Amino acid sequence: MKLLRSVAVTALGLVFGASAFAQTTTPGPTRADVRAQLEQAQAEGLVPTRDDDYPPSVATIARNKEIYAIQHPNGSGGAMASAATQAGSSTASE
Repeated sequence: MKLLRSVAVTALGLVFGASAFAQTTTPGPTRADVRAQLEQAQAEGLVPTRDDDYPPSVATIARNKEIYAIQHPNGSGGAMASAATQAGSSTASE
């Protein structure tokens, strides 16, 4: 009787124990998503900032926007340009 009980307890322990370690993970952002978010933050002047200037001040944001505009003439920022293109194509098709 003890053997049957210990086998049943072991079997149930394995079944319910295995489900305790089952993980349902949601996929995180892709590398392209992170790059697009970084590009957008740069275009909005939010990065780069100094450690002692967080959250960035209005002057820092304005300076970062100017630097971004110089580095990306004609609005050729990757994420921002593609977002603008997508927004323009959706309004043009309506």
